[in-house]
Parts: sequence; C-alpha cells; structure tokens
Amino acid sequence: MDVLKDLPPGTIWPHLLDAIEHQVLADLRSYAQSRKNDVERGAETPDLAALIVDKYCEGLAKALRIAGIDSMVRREGDRLCREIDPDFDAHRNARWAARPCALSY
Repeated sequence: MDVLKDLPPGTIWPHLLDAIEHQVLADLRSYAQSRKNDVERGAETPDLAALIVDKYCEGLAKALRIAGIDSMVRREGDRLCREIDPDFDAHRNARWAARPCALSY
C-alpha cells in the first residue's frame, strides 16, 4: 500500500486529506512570501528565489502524490514562482538549456 487513499474505508476521516492539502498550500504560500520578502530587501534575485520555491513545491507535490492526495499544489507553486519572478519560465528554460545546468546563465 503506497497511498492513503488505498486504505480501507473509514480508516481515515474524510476531511483529513483536505485538511492536509489546505495546510500544505498555506505552508507553500508562507514560504513563497518569505522568498519574495528576501527579493524585496535585496537578499536574493527574483530568479533564485523562484527557483528555491519551485524546488520546495516539487517536494511538497511529490509527497502529496505519494500519499495519493490529488492536489493543486504544483499549479499554485507555478503561480507563486511567476509572481516572484515574472520571467520564471524563460529563466527555467535557460537553466535547463545550459550545459551543465547551472544558476549562472
């Protein structure tokens, strides 16, 4: 058994999975706001901050997938990354096009 949704009926309260997703989304938004604050005070560049949020979101999304929770976390993470760095998609493509993949592009 790899996912929570595969447990026998009644094992998990019906609202528990929704509560988990809600808390994960709140945590992701808080983390993204922290990175955004770092950009505003000059501690991080927008592309670095968005990359950090993107990788954090990837871990959260994977954990929810493993648990069998269908979530909008990945979509929300992408939105937050674009809010921090309006050029997020171009920066991500440039990072992956570079050989070796690096932060200096």
